Amino acid sequence: MSLADWIDIQAPSGRYTFSRDDVMRAFPDMTSHSIDIAVQRAIGKGRLFSPSRGFYVIVPEEYRLWKAVPQDVYLDRMMQYLGRCYYVSLLSAAERHGAAHQAPMGCQVMVEPPVLRDKVRDGYALRYAERRAIPLDYVQRLEVPSGWLNISGPELTAIDLVVYQDHVGGLSRAATVLEELAMKLDFNHLGTDFAKVASVPAFQRLGYLLDQVLQETSVADGLMELIKRAGLKFKTVPLKSGAPTDDSPICERWKVIVNQQIETDDL
Repeated sequence: MSLADWIDIQAPSGRYTFSRDDVMRAFPDMTSHSIDIAVQRAIGKGRLFSPSRGFYVIVPEEYRLWKAVPQDVYLDRMMQYLGRCYYVSLLSAAERHGAAHQAPMGCQVMVEPPVLRDKVRDGYALRYAERRAIPLDYVQRLEVPSGWLNISGPELTAIDLVVYQDHVGGLSRAATVLEELAMKLDFNHLGTDFAKVASVPAFQRLGYLLDQVLQETSVADGLMELIKRAGLKFKTVPLKSGAPTDDSPICERWKVIVNQQIETDDL
């Protein structure tokens, strides 16, 4: 059996990914050089693509023109292969929770350090952000047609949108996504450990956006109660870090200096 034939029988059996080590085990008589040539030939024909070195994804016939497959098919297996803790995050997670107005260009993934390099090719893109520790208690492991996927829960997604605002196009765009995400947010059911997933200023900014910009009073009240239960103390912080604060008004409830005008898109 040739490597091309071996690839063809994997997908019908429900296997869409494999590693270079898998090939070496299946073809112990093939030299390393021969394996590389055969794999590159399959990639060139659009039958495979490689989102990470030594890890390959089989492209089913219906995706051949695209030369890639949805990240759902391989992301979890790839992260297991790399031995990395992860979750689908930011705009990609918000989209999963119904906030699809600001659809991401590619799949946004949060990983623990060291951060992975973005992978952008024709037909697919993986964009990474780094978090010191993955708070698994607030990550949902969801079943998808091809297996499983780690996705940040709505509340973790919300605070990430504020903390990693540069990854989503700024605070105004984050607020636009929060406007759609708000119906899924319920801070009342969270434990006080949630207060450890971000800095106190990040929670202040999120509270201000929910309360004063989006008029999601009940959601903001739930966040405030969580903050009180966790014993967090506010100090006055700017809404936009590094921007001038001269003559800017202060939101007393959240102790936020409003030094940026937030404009959400019309939904």
